[in-house]
Amino acid sequence: MRFGFLGPERTFTHQALLQVLKQPLLQDALRTTGQELIAYPNVAGAAGDLVAGDIDALMAPIENSVEGGVSGTLDVLAATTGLTIIAEEIVPITFVLAAREAVELSEIRTVASHTHAQAQCADFVRINLPGAAPIPALSTAEAARTIAEMDPSDPAARTSAALCSPLAAESFGLHVLADGVEDNIGAQTRFVLVARDGKIPPRTGTDKTTIVAHLAHNRSGSLLEILEIFSAYGVDLSRIESRPLGDALGRYSFSIDMEGHLEDRRVEAALQSLHRICSRLVFLGSYQRADGAEPTVDDAVSDTTFDEAQEFTAHLRAQIAD
Repeated sequence: MRFGFLGPERTFTHQALLQVLKQPLLQDALRTTGQELIAYPNVAGAAGDLVAGDIDALMAPIENSVEGGVSGTLDVLAATTGLTIIAEEIVPITFVLAAREAVELSEIRTVASHTHAQAQCADFVRINLPGAAPIPALSTAEAARTIAEMDPSDPAARTSAALCSPLAAESFGLHVLADGVEDNIGAQTRFVLVARDGKIPPRTGTDKTTIVAHLAHNRSGSLLEILEIFSAYGVDLSRIESRPLGDALGRYSFSIDMEGHLEDRRVEAALQSLHRICSRLVFLGSYQRADGAEPTVDDAVSDTTFDEAQEFTAHLRAQIAD
């Protein structure tokens, strides 16, 4: 099997992929087919190869505990047909400030990293590197590699640094100028493993379902209708955020994570109701939660109650005269 990830190697996404490949649900397949890990410069390119069949699955960041949803991944998943999330992984995030030489912080003039990493270390940079300019990079590991590959004769090589993982700094031979530079200790990023075949992993009892919903009408109360459906069926949401459709100002879709699996009657019923009122409903997958948390389900929306209600109406339908 060929797995794509946001590269280069030693990114947090690479780490998440290595972790998720150890999950029991994937172990059996890997024992017989082996694995090849392929780094991509962006999620869109990897998704294109996934749809084309050049890779079998893709690992990408989808949510950060500090910055929220990762817009690049959310937009690609919403716009690409035929993709299904089959697993998730959570990675603790910690950063170091690393450079080619062991210089003083006052000498640093530019700091390269992914925009999310820049945001997660903003206070440290503002306080300790007030004159340093941020340089965007495709990933934290790419930032580290760029610094490592700078020409030593270039004066900028001495004054440039990267915000990256400790592993990336070590792997590219950089000097760590400061560690633990993240503003929020204990920050985490959630990653998802996406496949193309549309097969949904079976229910485990500790599951999550991800969808994208487009409102049918731009009118007052349309979002409330969606939220009332989740409330009526006792489906808790762990994430909901708006994303622009891109065709006009004021037009948005909603990216939603809910507790439960498609096999849960309450989740299935909620999706059926959403399908009736949404102009477009994209199902992105039901998969086991990385944290193993079990949802609290009210008796009124348990599978048993749904089955009893279905039997009740089936009995009534049987009495309809021909």
